[in-house]
Amino acid sequence: MQTRTKTIAAGMALSLTVLLAACGNGGPSKGDLKDGLEAQDKAHPVQACWAVDNNANVSWPLRVPMNGMTQEQLGVIDGINRSGIATVTTGPFNQNGIPMMVMTVDLTDKGKSANAWDPQKGFCVGTRHVKDVNEFTIPGKGDENVTDVKYTWQYDDLPGWVERDKYPRLAGMTAPAADEAVLQKTSDGWRVQ
Repeated sequence: MQTRTKTIAAGMALSLTVLLAACGNGGPSKGDLKDGLEAQDKAHPVQACWAVDNNANVSWPLRVPMNGMTQEQLGVIDGINRSGIATVTTGPFNQNGIPMMVMTVDLTDKGKSANAWDPQKGFCVGTRHVKDVNEFTIPGKGDENVTDVKYTWQYDDLPGWVERDKYPRLAGMTAPAADEAVLQKTSDGWRVQ
């Protein structure tokens, strides 16, 4: 009878240990995932810039076709115009008899004295940084090393001449922007796939 009682007690202890171990393995923490997202940003910084093909040899004013510009580029241009770093106008232009809409960008004295134009990168107004992890999926069987993460980021490391409130059309400048990523558990922690 004592052997049976010991066996039952040992079985209950083993079951309790397994149950507690399973409860403790609820997935990653928000801090672990933020670290993984920040590692990605550090390894591959994302800057908000507007540039032309030959930044080092520009002659002001610049005339640039508007088609093909991204929302981010338009947000940077709008902000440098609002802050007086450059004057920006749009209008029709004929190039070799072909009418097109162009943007004319002219660096102002304020922009020149601030050294706002970088001959390597153009106008760069900030670098993306993770603000918060909002939500993530708990990894399940079969995909225990992968999680979908919803988070916010914002531009930081702003040059001295950048005023955040002058960039309302640039996502992530005046308020955090929402984004999503898939992270995978590695020997170095959680990393963006």
